[in-house]
Amino acid sequence: MSDIFKTVVLLGVAVALTALAVSMKPGEVANALYDDEGELFFPEFTDSSSINELEVRAFREATSDVYVFAVRRDDKGVWRIPSHENYAADANDQMGKAAAMLIGLKKGGIVGDEKGDHAKYSLVDPLAEGVETEGRGKRITLKDKAGNVLADLIVGDEVEGKAGTFFCRLPEGNDVSGKRVYKAKLEGALSTQFTDWIETDLLQAKTWNIDKIVFDNYSVDEQRGAIVPGDKLVLAKGEDNQFALEGLDAASEQTDTEKVTDISNTLGQIKIVGVRPKPEGLTARLERANGIEARVLQQQLQQKGYFLARGKMVSNEGDLIFEMKSGVRYTLRFGELVYGEGDELTAGIGNADAEQAGDKGDEAVAANRYLMVTAEFVPELLEKPAQPRMDTAELDKRRVARTSIEAIVKAVEAFKLMNEGALPGSLDALLAPPAEGEEPYIGSIAPDPWGNAYVYTVKESSFSVVSNGRDGAIGGTAEDADVRSDAIDAEDQLDEGAQAWAGYDAQVAAGQEEADKLTKRFGRWYYVIDKALFEKLKPQRADLVKAKEADAAAAGPDGGK
Repeated sequence: MSDIFKTVVLLGVAVALTALAVSMKPGEVANALYDDEGELFFPEFTDSSSINELEVRAFREATSDVYVFAVRRDDKGVWRIPSHENYAADANDQMGKAAAMLIGLKKGGIVGDEKGDHAKYSLVDPLAEGVETEGRGKRITLKDKAGNVLADLIVGDEVEGKAGTFFCRLPEGNDVSGKRVYKAKLEGALSTQFTDWIETDLLQAKTWNIDKIVFDNYSVDEQRGAIVPGDKLVLAKGEDNQFALEGLDAASEQTDTEKVTDISNTLGQIKIVGVRPKPEGLTARLERANGIEARVLQQQLQQKGYFLARGKMVSNEGDLIFEMKSGVRYTLRFGELVYGEGDELTAGIGNADAEQAGDKGDEAVAANRYLMVTAEFVPELLEKPAQPRMDTAELDKRRVARTSIEAIVKAVEAFKLMNEGALPGSLDALLAPPAEGEEPYIGSIAPDPWGNAYVYTVKESSFSVVSNGRDGAIGGTAEDADVRSDAIDAEDQLDEGAQAWAGYDAQVAAGQEEADKLTKRFGRWYYVIDKALFEKLKPQRADLVKAKEADAAAAGPDGGK
């Protein structure tokens, strides 16, 4: 081959490569070299319901360790957060986002295939061994119930100028894919914030369903180990369904309804900021159980601002009690300030219970407080029916007696019609046919359900048919009361009473079930809440009262001038 011919061939190749390079987008490598662009990262991952575990791992340069946020299903199918003592997660929404992000995720533009470029795009595996701390990415892993990996992706920086598009790669494997850097469009954002994965509405209480609020503003003298009484402020709803402060001077004071409404609404705004497990030896109802020495338990409680006094739990910031229409009574006990942020705040990680200001330094941030919540069902909070409670079996017998009496009355009226207004002399007369070949007025008259004969009484032009009830005697009350044809409405009232008692029993069952669920939910945990909300829930009497306004109507049309 001549030198001229060789030169022409080389020039042609150069021109072709130049044209190919010009046609490519900046930062991409020719598709001729990499043929997997546009393919799915995880082609076999198609079913979001198969997810049983999610882990997000990121390297923290400040502490040179790997932060792991995980959510896993337990044996009962409940999502749990291991880093927060397996606190229950409300994971459906966030897990849906994770699935939507990775199911159908396509490999976009290929950036390169050099492992040395990973740090440039923040794609170094956070789990990688080595001293390098910069350039590490976030690794997202999804697994099924058997522990098989459904998806595993390292996500780096966002591509400049392309919102929602990130540099991504697969973890190291046996092929080139672990080195290759792609651009990929990730739909949505996957949060690793604890509060994004839980039901943050702590009390789930609606103001309209609250009947009474009690602010018990006692304090604890820790030196003397004594409870110091304080004001006890009681807000109760009246017939107008509005809260009113008890103990007002009716001549000069009235409830500041605007402030009271603001406070009551705050009960529905308490959000969980963090959680801590309660110490062993403390029951869900805050009673001391066996299994831990009282001194150790007291010390653990005191770190959070709580004390056991004569078997009763008290707190150094008093209690707030509110009662629901359902008969459930909540008790909120406020504890010490909580310092820190991030995992230290939400889970106490790295805190080692050194919660006091002296342990944290003068510059420590304390925007939160501890809170313990208990719930109990109090039957006395429900209004009982006015009618006496009747035995169900006796009510059924009274209904049978009523039906029989109504049939006898109908037969007596038929006899009267056929006999020119005359009443039968006895019930036996009803068993005879009015004329030959006709049916009797009534086929038979059996004893009442208690085995006694019905009493038929005639007084001038009126009559009555009576069963003397359970006791077989005239008169009586409740189950012993007579069933009378001339007072049949009384049986309707008894039926209404039975329905009222059935409704009351259903309320009791529902209230007890609600309290049991709440006890199970609250039982294991201290909660961390916003200090600003706590301060709203610690009013003084002056905060709830204002001077009584003049009654314009009483003053007359001219305003009293």
